[in-house]
Amino acid sequence: MPRPPAKAQAITSALAARIVEGEMAAGAWLPSERELAREFGADRSTVRRALRMLAEQGLVQARRGAGVQVRPERPVRRAASDVTRQVGGWRGFHVSVRADGRRPFTRTEVRETGADAQVARRLAVPAGTRVLERARVQGVEGEPPVQTATTWVIMEIVARIPVLREIDTGPGGIYSRLEEAGHRITFEEAVTCRMPLVDEQRTLAIGAEQPVLTVWRRARDQDDRVVEVTHRVVVGDRHELVYRYGSGA
Repeated sequence: MPRPPAKAQAITSALAARIVEGEMAAGAWLPSERELAREFGADRSTVRRALRMLAEQGLVQARRGAGVQVRPERPVRRAASDVTRQVGGWRGFHVSVRADGRRPFTRTEVRETGADAQVARRLAVPAGTRVLERARVQGVEGEPPVQTATTWVIMEIVARIPVLREIDTGPGGIYSRLEEAGHRITFEEAVTCRMPLVDEQRTLAIGAEQPVLTVWRRARDQDDRVVEVTHRVVVGDRHELVYRYGSGA
């Protein structure tokens, strides 16, 4: 692999030192490319390369249309088991964020729609089948969003649990309502990594070069029937997924 130009490396090192030593705090915005080029006596292409190297080191994040920002102090630490346990009125993402002493937010939209081929395959229904879609954007107050989470529920379940059409489905959310209706739920998740789509870049305030995790989760009832599917798109460096294994876990 070719070595980066010495000038770009020198700019990267100087900015990294300011971040590590606290001169630029978590969440602070870096000067513009023009200002950095003037300060370091370099052209903007060199500054741009230095900023990319800073991002590769995990010290900054580029936000489309806004600039380059020092990364928040810590990502959301998400325990895989948080989806199965209720703490007060919360499950899942809200449990993880609150356990870290921070305040979560969720913006939700609900609509009835036809399942596309990908969703239909995971729900084990024909493409075009009517389903309830619950689309959320979630994050920590005062910070960019961490993830989108879109859930599709088969209409037979919605007919039995009409509160699923509401923005607020009550304490514990969808999975608590399923349990109350007599469903014993087990989960399976498939996790991959890719670069973000254009609409994801806009929604999550990330650049095209910032990887995301995609998580497909299926909920099955006691009859091994898929009753719900959720697709999460998670900004890789804003999220840490923790698994625990073993008989004592």
